[in-house]
Amino acid sequence: MFVYTIGVAIALVLFIVIGLIAGRSVKDTNDYYVAGRKAPVILVVGSLIASFLSTGAFLGDTGEVYSGFFMGIVIVGILQASGYVYGANLFGKYIRRAEVNTVPEYFAKRFSSRRLQILASITLMFAVAAYMLSAMQGVSTLMTSITGLDYKTCVLIAWLSFTVFTVYSGSKGVLITDTIMFLVFLVAAIIGIPFIVAKAGGWNEAITSLAQSTSRPGIIAWTNNLDYMYPTGIQNLIWAIVYGVVWAMVVMVSPWQTSRYLMAKDEHTVVRSSIWASMGVVTVTTVLYFSAAFVYKINPDITDGSTSIIWAAMNCMPVIVGVIMLTGILSAGISSASTFLSLIGSSLTNDILIDRKKHDANRNLMISRIGMAMASVVVLILAFFNPPQIFWIMYFGGTVIASAWGVVAIVSVWSKNMSENGAFWGMLLGFLGCVIPKTYSSLNGITLPIYLDPFFIGIAMSIIGILIGSRIKKASVLEVAEYEKLHIRPESEKDSVKDKKTFSLMYIYLVFGILLGMFFVVFYAVPYINAF
Repeated sequence: MFVYTIGVAIALVLFIVIGLIAGRSVKDTNDYYVAGRKAPVILVVGSLIASFLSTGAFLGDTGEVYSGFFMGIVIVGILQASGYVYGANLFGKYIRRAEVNTVPEYFAKRFSSRRLQILASITLMFAVAAYMLSAMQGVSTLMTSITGLDYKTCVLIAWLSFTVFTVYSGSKGVLITDTIMFLVFLVAAIIGIPFIVAKAGGWNEAITSLAQSTSRPGIIAWTNNLDYMYPTGIQNLIWAIVYGVVWAMVVMVSPWQTSRYLMAKDEHTVVRSSIWASMGVVTVTTVLYFSAAFVYKINPDITDGSTSIIWAAMNCMPVIVGVIMLTGILSAGISSASTFLSLIGSSLTNDILIDRKKHDANRNLMISRIGMAMASVVVLILAFFNPPQIFWIMYFGGTVIASAWGVVAIVSVWSKNMSENGAFWGMLLGFLGCVIPKTYSSLNGITLPIYLDPFFIGIAMSIIGILIGSRIKKASVLEVAEYEKLHIRPESEKDSVKDKKTFSLMYIYLVFGILLGMFFVVFYAVPYINAF
């Protein structure tokens, strides 16, 4: 245990040092919020993946797989990754053209609306705080398992580890540390799974055993374990497809993803990053999900499924590999938490606190850092008094942002008829339409029918708000002009050589999709069928 503790401690210190060094180059709020808009593909990809694959994936998703929901989580994982490509082309490169510091500021500029900016900021902070809480709980759970320290002490250590460099360095520190952390957990996932497979008796043996499992029947079947969520395979399949679409929309428009595009050096970087990020997310999550299922084959008696990968790192791998795996999980949580804190603090200060009429760089930078520190303290208090529910808190935050922002964000780019009034009411009703029923059902322990999922209610309310709001008050001349400006491609982006290079990546993406399908046929479907 001492070796694992030392490894994690060294990782925490390194991340803090690297983040603080990056912060030394921050001169103004442009550096602090969007890294000077100079980020290359590697940094954008690293941050996109690291901010998305939090402990929610390493602990939350794998916990669901261990509990018997393998195929449901796989479907969600593959569908959600497509959101990168759609999001970059339908929303990401256009908000970069707006040259704003935050996504709420984009809504303000697009519709010349201060109230819409504030509403977007409030919904952002609400949803991102939930997601950040999930990441903090995941890191704290990991540290508790490794060190033996009590949960609240680990919460405090985790909070300090990312708050110090995030408050000081802003987006510059987050971009660099995110990329390093992404490389760490990518290597960890790739190196670690062969040892889990070997411990499970080999790939085919593991698939055969899981397919024939009587202790948790259906654990890797398309129906999933029918004792876990819904009582029929069709309902579980519908849930997986619905939440796959939900999370594709989250990836398309969520601030913890689209804000990375504001930092990209050009639109080609936006599109290329989205393709690499999509392939990266699918690769890492596929490895993780099979690993979690195999851990059940090795040890079906783990009481908390969210610790299954932690158990495997400490019991199925050589010590050095286990340290790398645990450091990778820690990196995933720390990177996401730092991104979420950066988003909350940036939105609080840029969209609410800072007076745009006062162009005092030093003063605004100081306010930004103070605002970010204040936001981190609030989330720390929530983490202290909220018991760990990593998977469901993560899904709560994602669903809320998809309902509130999803339709409004895409329509803002592709329709000149949506007015500020329609955007405002679409965002507000989408937010309330999701939060109210989701909170009510959670507090009362009610499992709603899949067709009454709060996401559907929120999306329906958002569409109603857009349609009625835009009819009551039509888009102004200024709003239409802002819409048209979004669709004027800057001269600096017109480069036929770069265009060809960017487009050629789509062929690589197509080949990747074909190979992924072949992988599931050869290494999942065939051995599964042969088990009977």
